[in-house]
Amino acid sequence: MNHISSKLISAAAGRRDDYQVPIALAEAGLLASHVTDVYMPDALVPVLRQLGARGSRLLRRHSPQLRSRLVHPSARLVVLKAIASLIPSLKNRLMGDQDPISWTALAQARRHHAGLLLYAGYAYRAFTAESHSARRRGLIQYHPHIRDSAAILRADAKRHPFIRTALEQLRHDEQDYTNSPELEIADLVICNSTFTAATCRSLGIEGSKLLVIPYGIDPIPPSGATPNELIPKDSSVCQFLFVGSGIQRKGLHHLLLAWKQAGLKHSRLTIVSRWIDPEIRSAIDPGEGVRWLDSVNNQQLDRLYQQSDVFVMPSLIEGFGYVYLEAMARGCFCIGTANTGLPDVATPGSSAVVPAGDLEQLADALQVTEQRRHEGEFDRAAIASAGAARNWCDFRANVVSAVQSYLMT
Repeated sequence: MNHISSKLISAAAGRRDDYQVPIALAEAGLLASHVTDVYMPDALVPVLRQLGARGSRLLRRHSPQLRSRLVHPSARLVVLKAIASLIPSLKNRLMGDQDPISWTALAQARRHHAGLLLYAGYAYRAFTAESHSARRRGLIQYHPHIRDSAAILRADAKRHPFIRTALEQLRHDEQDYTNSPELEIADLVICNSTFTAATCRSLGIEGSKLLVIPYGIDPIPPSGATPNELIPKDSSVCQFLFVGSGIQRKGLHHLLLAWKQAGLKHSRLTIVSRWIDPEIRSAIDPGEGVRWLDSVNNQQLDRLYQQSDVFVMPSLIEGFGYVYLEAMARGCFCIGTANTGLPDVATPGSSAVVPAGDLEQLADALQVTEQRRHEGEFDRAAIASAGAARNWCDFRANVVSAVQSYLMT
């Protein structure tokens, strides 16, 4: 039997999930240490705030809910980055953050006699370097397993031969051998969507240790933005919105093809994407009524959500799809696929779920949604309430309940 600890180590690089997992553990008195790459000390926060825009980027690597004394930046990662900067020929071998953070998490677990609750990709070394009986191990599986993901994306590429560059990235992703052992060794696997959990079960991972805990969202404050109308006012037009990377995984090519097929007469589509796969952009002419925005700030994005009637993102592969909650919480009806977290948070009045990759059903959903909007069937307040009901506080409480049941007893 695994050694039962009174506290846990969490680990991930960056600002993963707004630090909600370590915050949850800290609130419950269960966090020994959160291991990451960069985190701002509490004492520097007032200084960074005074710097305004110059300090805002660094402030993203801090949360007032997670005191810096509970965060342990990986010294291994700092050393490796320093070596890589001095010896450029070693850069490709040394710049990955996963192994250094994983080794540091194990060192912290040994120091604190703690269990582990690590994000996928940051668990392999810590999980495999000692016997299974040494400590309890939890995994945050925030993305679907690559085996099912690859099968879905390859099948889609066969149907749409202009998708070529994306397959190169897929071949690279398939070289990661660490996720399956992480899943097998873990005593608890927390997934953020039923779809992600299904990709784990298809590998033979025990369903009894798989838990689905969908993400939450912070309360949406009243918009104080000056009305800068990004979308021209026209009450007769149904405004559709897509926000995300313009890549195969997000299903942008499906949306463009379905939009043209649907032939909507009283609708407009705004696409917000910092980067769009040139193969998708050049291969598909979606026809009339499509506008492209390559960059918007947070205030402008909030305004776009408020001015749009329908948010649509027909992803082929999605660990969750946080933008669905962002859109719902602002009153947008959502169209998404079964290969996302939308089915886990949707209500009948707030969203429509279609099969991933099914252009006919997606086009039908666009047409039906346009008609529903013009018949006044959308209740923005009810949709916003459904989105707001999925909050971070409940997410954290569910994480704590899971680790107490699986890792602490």
